[in-house]
Amino acid sequence: MSVARKASAGAEPAEPVAASAGTGATPIVTILLLAGALVLWAWSLPDIDPDAMQELGLVTILPIAVWTSIGLVVLAFVLSLRPSTVRGPLPFLTLTGLILVLHATPAIAYGTLRYSWAWKHLGIVDFIQRHHSLDPEATYLAAYHNWPAFFAAFATIGDWLHLDSLGLSEIARYFPPAMNFLYLLVLPQVFRRFTDDWRLIWLSCGLFLVGNWVGQDYFSPQGSAFLFYLVILAFVLGPLQPVPAGSEPAAMPLSGRIRRFQLWASRAMPEPRVRPGSMLRITSAALVLALTLAIVATHQLTPLLLILALGGLFLLGRLGFGYVLFAIIAEIVWLFYFADAFFSASMNDLVAQFGAMNADMTAKLADLAVVSPAQRIVSMASRGLSAAIVALAVLGGIRRLLAHQVDGAAAALALAPMPLLVMTPYGGEIIFRAYYYALPFLAFFAAALIFPTLDKGVSRLWFLPMTVLTLVLVAGFLLANNGKDRQYRFSPDEVAAADWLYTNAPSGSLLIEGSRNYPSQFRNYERFRYVPISLEPPETRNEILADPTGVLGRWLSEAPKAGYVIITRSQQADVDDLGIMPKGALARIDVALMGSPRFILVKATADARVYALNPVVAKFGRWLPEPDDIPEATTSD
Repeated sequence: MSVARKASAGAEPAEPVAASAGTGATPIVTILLLAGALVLWAWSLPDIDPDAMQELGLVTILPIAVWTSIGLVVLAFVLSLRPSTVRGPLPFLTLTGLILVLHATPAIAYGTLRYSWAWKHLGIVDFIQRHHSLDPEATYLAAYHNWPAFFAAFATIGDWLHLDSLGLSEIARYFPPAMNFLYLLVLPQVFRRFTDDWRLIWLSCGLFLVGNWVGQDYFSPQGSAFLFYLVILAFVLGPLQPVPAGSEPAAMPLSGRIRRFQLWASRAMPEPRVRPGSMLRITSAALVLALTLAIVATHQLTPLLLILALGGLFLLGRLGFGYVLFAIIAEIVWLFYFADAFFSASMNDLVAQFGAMNADMTAKLADLAVVSPAQRIVSMASRGLSAAIVALAVLGGIRRLLAHQVDGAAAALALAPMPLLVMTPYGGEIIFRAYYYALPFLAFFAAALIFPTLDKGVSRLWFLPMTVLTLVLVAGFLLANNGKDRQYRFSPDEVAAADWLYTNAPSGSLLIEGSRNYPSQFRNYERFRYVPISLEPPETRNEILADPTGVLGRWLSEAPKAGYVIITRSQQADVDDLGIMPKGALARIDVALMGSPRFILVKATADARVYALNPVVAKFGRWLPEPDDIPEATTSD
């Protein structure tokens, strides 16, 4: 074993050399800052008025007390990385406080579940609760029926608690803080396989939390599958490494040159302390296999990431091939047996596009030419935050290399999502998923820019730039993650209107939506046909804007059964802020329908209105004239 590897493999690393005297007050100061921040945050929550939110989202309604509490939490976290506190519970507690102020604030202040996609996920749970089965050949949301583990689990929970989908939404809205807390429990167990420096471990966790702006931690299969993925990595990088302490990587029929590369690529990794055959190793293997099956049954994309990641660790000699083979076989069996109906219908497209760069990779990026000025700022903040994390990771990786710390496993895991960009026809979502999957390891290398080795980054001069950097990244997170909350936050009035519609509309009804952005499809979703105005071709949208009552009235009159138009506040924000239609377009359609005798208002709340065709039109199949179409009466002498 090389001298460099021996130097990094000690069971208990020495404390940083600059652990100066006078740090005994640091724990007390850190605790006081954290406690004060959380008290101030809790005290100021009732002052947040989501109805006053402007185009920049959450930042426009946060009281100064919340901003102060965020700053105090960041300061407490940076202080907790001092030598006197970094090996204790304070870094974990301060990061838990950061999760509360960043992720629990919207969940508590808004009072309802964010994101229309999360409501659709509740719709699948509702389907399972009502039918006690799935529909793998469903014409709508079919993928969810073919990867149902997440939905089936929450359907079971809902049945146990006697909660329907609307009741479960009260639990689901706390998913972001809950998931990030679980990530925080697992990530240190992953990072400690790369280093014994707890400053680097905890700063990596902090950078992951503030860099995780893409919103995949909501009530979703991918957020849960990603948690399982991290747990698997913690085990395969730790107890399941095929390297007993003091020996070389697992013997494989490879050339000596490749084996020397494997040794070099793992020089920075502390050596495993669990020998083969131990009960921990056996239990860990069973858990990894079970979690692999859970991932395969939960999400379409994450199993491919798992295979790539495990394959990379195998090539580095850090994992036996059996785990890779098990993941491959499990995925093949699922695709060709359990999800056969969905996969067979999609296979031709998958084969045709395999190996080609995803043409729609940037389709979900906001078009800066058409979005509002405020949303342009939000888009630039999200792109800037991602670019900053990547740039810091590159610089941190270089600094680690210059310090003779080679992190082959961390680099392989950071690069593992990249083949997904060309392997999967996942549309515009794939670029966000690739960033999300790579983020933990990008965060590790970014943190290494400050703490490349145990004897670096110990000067008090690092305190100020680390604090400023974290505050800037937190500000970027608030804009990137919450800058669209005027669209993504749904008021109780919108939820009530949507619930009335999905409960009372007859099966087979046509539902015309201003846009898909509202609490949609969470109840009886398979019974209806949906037509979002915002997704219609431009020429059709222009036709609607020119004659809203005429076009929409004709659509409803031609529907085989009942038909409704629903327009909500969040739909209007979505269309206006993203420039999908001319500003105020949905508001003008709403006003036109409200003033037309061809339509009746069947459900109205402060933030949503549901219209149906006037019964006279529906009965006689003809138009009622608009007031302006009635000729003026004439008189004669």
